[in-house]
Amino acid sequence: MATRHTILTAAAELIIERGYGGASISQITARAGVAAGAVYFHFRSKEGIARALLGLDLLEGVRPRRGPALQEWSDLAVLLARRLDTDPKVRAAPYLAALADSQDGWTSPWPAWRAMVARPLHAAARAGELQTHVQPGAVAELLISAWAGMAGHRTPGTAEQQMRTFLSCCLPGIATPAAAARLEPAPGPASRPGPGPAETAA
Repeated sequence: MATRHTILTAAAELIIERGYGGASISQITARAGVAAGAVYFHFRSKEGIARALLGLDLLEGVRPRRGPALQEWSDLAVLLARRLDTDPKVRAAPYLAALADSQDGWTSPWPAWRAMVARPLHAAARAGELQTHVQPGAVAELLISAWAGMAGHRTPGTAEQQMRTFLSCCLPGIATPAAAARLEPAPGPASRPGPGPAETAA
């Protein structure tokens, strides 16, 4: 698993720097410091690496705290942005997702990502935490679109602050006054998560 994590991280860094077409297996092996055989042991091809990056658990190693559903959604948004800042594998995923529809054999992660951030919003609606005009699916789409845009920002390491600004603008428009008054700031930065079993096999 450590070797797999190293390969995926190296591939993600190169994809961010040079694009998918500009990142070769030889460059990935050199960046990862492994032999080509190690890459092909874990992945059949560069496409296999891309599919693994698209299948990542974006919240691996971190979870929103328990509490009101809208608090969970707010925390989730900040944690997703923090992973853009701390994990190149996650930062490369939105870029690859934009290519997924044009690549044979690639599964688009957009529906799963939208569903992930929509779940606490639907729960918030059932709990009466959202204003009556708010459509959870539309807000989830907005969040994922903003998050993906943060991944492509030319100044790395700024996604979390951008997300906190986004939430400060968004939450007053979707939360009821009572729910907004109960919201707490998302937790501060935590230690960088390591590899885990949730990284999808190629």
